[in-house]
Amino acid sequence: MLSKCANPACSARFRYLHQGRIFQVETGVVLSGPNGSSNRSPNRKIEHFWLCELCAQTLEVAVENGAVTTRPLQPQLAEGAAKEKSKRKRNIA
Repeated sequence: MLSKCANPACSARFRYLHQGRIFQVETGVVLSGPNGSSNRSPNRKIEHFWLCELCAQTLEVAVENGAVTTRPLQPQLAEGAAKEKSKRKRNIA
């Protein structure tokens, strides 16, 4: 069950589906067969992770080296989100 933001540095609690972003991640080992084919492991699982609205602007959930982690969005997208956020703050004030 989703209970908090997947970003370990964030303590935001999951309350509503429309707030933030949900990621569906397939975990489990992919076995390589002959001729480069791949077979799914019977241990394969689908897990869901949530990032709050603020974290979802700059982070994404991904599988790296077999572990689920958060990582920055592509640098151009992350910078654009930060600029957009700062523009919104200036317009509000």
